[in-house]
Amino acid sequence: MSLTRTPLTTADPRWGTKRRLDSPTRGPLDVQVARLLGWDFFPWQHMVCHVAGEYDPRTKVPVYRTVGVSVSRQNGKTTLVCTRIARQLIAPRQTVAYTAQDRGLARTKWQEQVDLLMSTPFAERVDHVDRVNHREMLVMQNGSRYMPVTPSSRKAGRSLSLDLAVIDEANAHRDMGVVSAIQPAMAARPHAQIWLLSNAGDSNSAMWRHYTDVGRLEVDNPASTMAWFEWCPDDPDNVDQFDRAAWVAANPSMGLPGGVLEHALADGALTMDRATFFREHLNCWMDSAVLIGIDAVTWAACRRDDLVPQSQVMFGLDFTPERDRGCLAVAGLADDGAEVVTPVEVIESGSDLEHIVATAARVANQWNGFITIDRGSPAASAVPALERLTWDDSSLTHKVRLIPFTELVRACGDFHDAAVHARVTHRGDYRLTDAVLGATKRKVGEAWAFARRGGTDISPLMAATLARWAVVTAPEELEPTVW
Repeated sequence: MSLTRTPLTTADPRWGTKRRLDSPTRGPLDVQVARLLGWDFFPWQHMVCHVAGEYDPRTKVPVYRTVGVSVSRQNGKTTLVCTRIARQLIAPRQTVAYTAQDRGLARTKWQEQVDLLMSTPFAERVDHVDRVNHREMLVMQNGSRYMPVTPSSRKAGRSLSLDLAVIDEANAHRDMGVVSAIQPAMAARPHAQIWLLSNAGDSNSAMWRHYTDVGRLEVDNPASTMAWFEWCPDDPDNVDQFDRAAWVAANPSMGLPGGVLEHALADGALTMDRATFFREHLNCWMDSAVLIGIDAVTWAACRRDDLVPQSQVMFGLDFTPERDRGCLAVAGLADDGAEVVTPVEVIESGSDLEHIVATAARVANQWNGFITIDRGSPAASAVPALERLTWDDSSLTHKVRLIPFTELVRACGDFHDAAVHARVTHRGDYRLTDAVLGATKRKVGEAWAFARRGGTDISPLMAATLARWAVVTAPEELEPTVW
């Protein structure tokens, strides 16, 4: 299949996957379904359907398995997604699911969409709608069905095989749990798609932040299986809430019949608090510079599978605030031929904290390296045990180094800068990568420290940060820790 593309010409998003002119698309079918339902699409909805509907002419399989739409409220996400659901249900024996982070919200949104569909000529194709709690389902005359589901990561929706999954209000999800549950239910369905729709989120919107970051990276990748569309101002950090050009950039239906009203945005800009107005009506992630710890591209560029800690080996230990997980990491010096860098690796990560502490003492004694711990972190409770297990009678010292919070802040900044300049390396361990990409920044005076995004476990990142700090700041001889 040729990957020649044409640029978008109407309602251009700031980030948007471009249409491949030589690929057939089911977009016109979506437009036709919308008209049968009594809706006229906005230009931006046409664009999304035509790109997302592209398929391989030989296999008929969709080019894009994942579709993400990020746009301000009241621009027509509901009619777009209801049209997509209706088109899927018109085909026989299809299973469509609406998902949310809790059953109450999933049921409420499913009910809203069913009520909307049943108020259109679509209702003539429906066999029945079961609204009984825990049995909710719209069943078509052709055997297709639409239901709300909220699978957990343990259940993973194993009893379902889904042809279309919809996650609306995606910014409400604090972790990736619903996606990790839904995707296995689609693994055996070659024509399946997952649609995610929302406006911008906040520091708790872990799942939507992940898809936003990935989507922006993938829009120019001709081999990508993800289509991404995001409408927002070009420079959100320097936008005035009364800037009409910013309103237009984030609201592709503005000024069109049935679209967002200009005077409504003017009133919102005047009466709403700034953060809410920017998220809801300008589709801007507030404090975007603070939200991202180390971005995916930067971290990927630091991967070096051939480098391991070779000298001046040091260790870092960190526990989560809930003390349900912990991590032990190692760092050291290595020569990559051009300059000396600091490879970092995860040694142990899991819920058995006693085992992690015992491992920390063992490797510290074996490699004669110090274990660095943030004095104010939950891992500091392990210090007495570690001091006892690493005590050296000959030197009357142990191998534990406690650092204050002010020094931790410097360690975080140093790790970030080292990643930007590829002076820290890793070997692609998913535990460390997940922690890095799940971390945000929190302000500490004029500086910042790493913080968790939603419920993400960032103890591997914190442990690696502490280990590297120990390497780059190691004095000739450390004094015993006073506890």
